[in-house]
Amino acid sequence: MFRLFTTPVWFNGWDVMFDMVSLVVALLIAAYSFRLYRINNQNKFAYFSLAFVMVAVSLFSKIFTDSVLYYTPLRDVTAVVLQPLAGPGLQFSALLYRAAFFLQMAPLLGAWLLIFFISQKSRDRLHRFYELSQIGLFVYLVLLVSFVSNFRYFVFYLTSAVLLALIVLNYYKNYLNTDKNKNAKMVMISFVFILLAQFFFIFVFMVPGLYVIGELLMLIGFLLILYAYGRVTRT
Repeated sequence: MFRLFTTPVWFNGWDVMFDMVSLVVALLIAAYSFRLYRINNQNKFAYFSLAFVMVAVSLFSKIFTDSVLYYTPLRDVTAVVLQPLAGPGLQFSALLYRAAFFLQMAPLLGAWLLIFFISQKSRDRLHRFYELSQIGLFVYLVLLVSFVSNFRYFVFYLTSAVLLALIVLNYYKNYLNTDKNKNAKMVMISFVFILLAQFFFIFVFMVPGLYVIGELLMLIGFLLILYAYGRVTRT
């Protein structure tokens, strides 16, 4: 059966639960961000909301793919439903798995890229033509990386780590520029946790147990972002 990398057998199913919680948290973050956009009418909150909708799409794809891999009844039903696409004897099933993994990677990389733009110093970004053209180039690279990562999974996590490192740096600058605001610090720390998770995912091929730590760090990061945005909306 097609898989990107080996994970601990005992954790099969638990990661789906972790991702389900992360999915709910991502949707709540998107909702909180959109609420802030409605209140403040600042585009950055709308873009942040969109970014976490993309995170939610990625998580949903991961949950579905992992569930198909782990649970035989669901796999059998999926095989019947997708049989016209999978071909005789499910000969194209690996291709469908790769498509599902692509749908997991591309939205998440796109989300990190969008958050990177949001976290930069306020300017007329996403309006000027030359910057929009640059974003088009980045989107192409995101799609390319997502395709390549189907064959070398660590490329995805390495690219995520680079983007997240830049995001952390930008939020650190923002933290310093806001007189060390507690919410700004919380958001920065949350992305540090998500960044650390990527490093554990990169080396799963050496120690499969690192996958468990990575999943836990991702969930903690999302929860911290939710906490920070929840505090903002209550003030």
